[in-house]
Amino acid sequence: MSTTQQRQPPAPTPEGKGARTRRALIDHLLAVIAESGEFTADAVAERAGVSTAAFYAHFATKDRALVACLDASFADYAARMAPVETIEHLLDHGLEETLRQMVRTLLAVNADYLSLLRLARSRVQSSEELREQSRTGERAAFASTARLLQLGQAAGRVRPGDVEVMTATVRTVLQGLDSWLVRSHPAVAADEVPRLLAAYLTPGGQHDVDD
Repeated sequence: MSTTQQRQPPAPTPEGKGARTRRALIDHLLAVIAESGEFTADAVAERAGVSTAAFYAHFATKDRALVACLDASFADYAARMAPVETIEHLLDHGLEETLRQMVRTLLAVNADYLSLLRLARSRVQSSEELREQSRTGERAAFASTARLLQLGQAAGRVRPGDVEVMTATVRTVLQGLDSWLVRSHPAVAADEVPRLLAAYLTPGGQHDVDD
């Protein structure tokens, strides 16, 4: 019998006080923005039960605080989209239903972070930090959709074609869902957009012939 003991995995490192404070500040930032469409360091610090100096220790500028909030919103989007934007979902539920669930997920995230997105959009032209953060989020979303289309092509569920161009088309349509026009006409997102995207991506359609 071997005397060698099986090595145990290291215990998870406890979250430090600084990380907990930062996470709490982001949570309260999101809550204040959702309520008022704006925020001040004093209001967020008071709600979080810390000093204003502690707020600035974590976020030196207003844009840094917004970047942290956008990070949280992008992470939430990725977590919610992860079980939907997969080849397994496409194979089990079909292309149009997968697109429909992607649209629903995106609309839900947009609704939950509507005030944050509006505030960030109002400042993005004057802030390189916010522009870069937006680009980072868009690149991650693009890569996830591109992977789905590439695997869909390999499985014969998505038509042949330039994956980058097709992904850019799909992402452009999805980004257009963040619109008052779509919000005032729910059937556009619920039915028409998934149907149009499915027609664009399905093998054997007009786009297949054009290619």
